[in-house]
Amino acid sequence: MEAWWWWAWAADARAGLFVGLELRGRRFDYWAGLVRCGEPYLYVEELEGTGLRDGLEIKPPEMWADHSCDVPFTQWSLGNEAHGVLLDDALDAMGRPYGTPVPVTFDVEWYAAGDPAEIAHGYEQAGEVDAQVELDEGMLSLKGPAHRVHVWGAPFRPTALAMPAGEGLLWAPYRRHDGQGVLQVLSPSGFLGRWASAG
Repeated sequence: MEAWWWWAWAADARAGLFVGLELRGRRFDYWAGLVRCGEPYLYVEELEGTGLRDGLEIKPPEMWADHSCDVPFTQWSLGNEAHGVLLDDALDAMGRPYGTPVPVTFDVEWYAAGDPAEIAHGYEQAGEVDAQVELDEGMLSLKGPAHRVHVWGAPFRPTALAMPAGEGLLWAPYRRHDGQGVLQVLSPSGFLGRWASAG
């Protein structure tokens, strides 16, 4: 098992995105999400996927995504072309994410802003992004701080002890193939997350 995660957000924390890829042999789980103030949560998932190509390129039915390390520990290029769903209640992603289907394309350039630091089963690294997300209504540009994680031998487990509460929070949860859910929320300092039971 090996997993890669990237998160990015605007400096004012009014928009953010994430991309995750977990490999288990020739099968994979893939997630992508976009949160924006005043807009539904856009969620993409492919669980127990097949169609792994060279490197970290995946091509399951109805979608494509690639994750290319341009310069080790310095620069990554991420892209996808997929259909996601718009969820008025972001927590629906923890169970069956039924929503309004929409086409979406991510084009993300990730740049390191510091050296990697060791975490359990891998490392994490701060960065910056220059991202374009193409939606039906037009192009969304996002530049700002970012973070990434690379782990192996075990899935990535976010470790936030307390999650924010109150109105206006940008929630970006996702579910895993094993039935576990992960709560994520965009805070002023970036994405926070912790494991929870799926709904």
